[in-house]
Amino acid sequence: MNNLDQRDRIGLMFVFFVAVLVLMMAAYIPRGPRQRWLNSESALTASRSALQEKLLQYADQQDRLARQKQLMELLEKRPSDFSLFALMDNLLNKTGLRSKAQLEQYRPRGASARQPMVQLRMQGVALSELVSLLHETLKRENVVAVYKVDALKPAVTGKGLDCDITFATVVLEKNGAEEPAAPAAEG
Repeated sequence: MNNLDQRDRIGLMFVFFVAVLVLMMAAYIPRGPRQRWLNSESALTASRSALQEKLLQYADQQDRLARQKQLMELLEKRPSDFSLFALMDNLLNKTGLRSKAQLEQYRPRGASARQPMVQLRMQGVALSELVSLLHETLKRENVVAVYKVDALKPAVTGKGLDCDITFATVVLEKNGAEEPAAPAAEG
């Protein structure tokens, strides 16, 4: 090192300083800016994923609102004195199944008056007659659904089917007030 003149020493110190600076940057960049870049890239990916999820939820909510609006329009088109029991009774008479059927109101515990239900028990009914009745009952404009099927089995007599089906619908509130519930039976 003694053989070097002043200019070579300064050049060598400059090279040494640059080498140290490069080593420091090599250690700093992966921990500093590159790490922040990787973090921001993963945050961007997570944000895109969350946005896609929110868009799907929004589309699902819009679809539910559209279906609810259609349902409300169908309910508003029904007569104000609509009765599920009367509808089912008329359909039984229309299809000629009245003699094979027993129809009664169905009221599960804690049920709302806004969701009337009827239970239909039929014995010895042909499958084609049952299908015809279901098609008439479940027409879109009726806004009636099968709540549950308790039994659907071959008739004891060997002719036709025995079935126990509960149908449900909904009714609109009248003037914003729900109908008063029936008083509870004492016992």
